[in-house]
Amino acid sequence: MAAKSKESGLKYATNILQDRCQTILIFWLGFRPLTMDELIKLFPEVSEETLVTKLRALQNLRVVNPIRDTADCYSLTDDGDQLRRLMNSLSVWGVQQQDQNADRQSMLIIEPELTANIKDLVKYRKTVEQYL
Repeated sequence: MAAKSKESGLKYATNILQDRCQTILIFWLGFRPLTMDELIKLFPEVSEETLVTKLRALQNLRVVNPIRDTADCYSLTDDGDQLRRLMNSLSVWGVQQQDQNADRQSMLIIEPELTANIKDLVKYRKTVEQYL
């Protein structure tokens, strides 16, 4: 989807990241491709209709692949993967700065294994939400 007006690159990126659901979708879809059923388990508070709307918006922005793979999974584009890496770095930096300013020690972040089952990923949701 082409932008109708030119805005700064930072403004464009922050417009995407201001939507918390989209930000967390970017995280999970960059972790590994996921089916709609898996996404529903990772977003129990969000309706399937809302998830589809958010996914379409990210597809229009060329962040999520417009075509699901042979396993019917959603995934990030190369640009989406790059955005995810930047987003993760920025969120870790932000938490570390907050901890440092409050004289707290930051915890070490360890992502689950790529082979983790959906139950393990659901358990990891709280950690993701602390950072994103």
